[in-house]
Amino acid sequence: MTTTPHLKGWAGALLCAAAFVLAAVPAQAQTATSVPLVLQDFSDCQNGNVTDPSGLNTVGTVFIVKNTDGSINLKVGITVKPNTTYHFYLKCVRQLGDIATGDEGTGVGVFSIPPNTVGNVFAFDSYPEGAPAGNKMQSMTVRLQ
Repeated sequence: MTTTPHLKGWAGALLCAAAFVLAAVPAQAQTATSVPLVLQDFSDCQNGNVTDPSGLNTVGTVFIVKNTDGSINLKVGITVKPNTTYHFYLKCVRQLGDIATGDEGTGVGVFSIPPNTVGNVFAFDSYPEGAPAGNKMQSMTVRLQ
């Protein structure tokens, strides 16, 4: 079986994210989940129409840890256009920061959301400067307990 560079980048990102989730806070003090990032130009504030049943448009993953104080830790891994900076947003709220990709198109970002910023249902989007069509990513809807 041949491994593509896209899959190699994801294996490393997944291992780093697993370590992040486990090391973030004690297990009894957190709720953890993840959502895929999908190539899709537009959606509503909760990304209600974002789907990718075949996985062909999935280009990243957001790993989410909600702490007992209500703060949320994120680790994002993407494989998209090489040598590009992607702005990462808490959808319809504010920019959380940037993710820069290297020459293989992989990038990782770590972000925090302060307590009382979002409810239990929210979403993310990400795109490079100028938001060119075909380069925008939407997360699936995040639903926390």
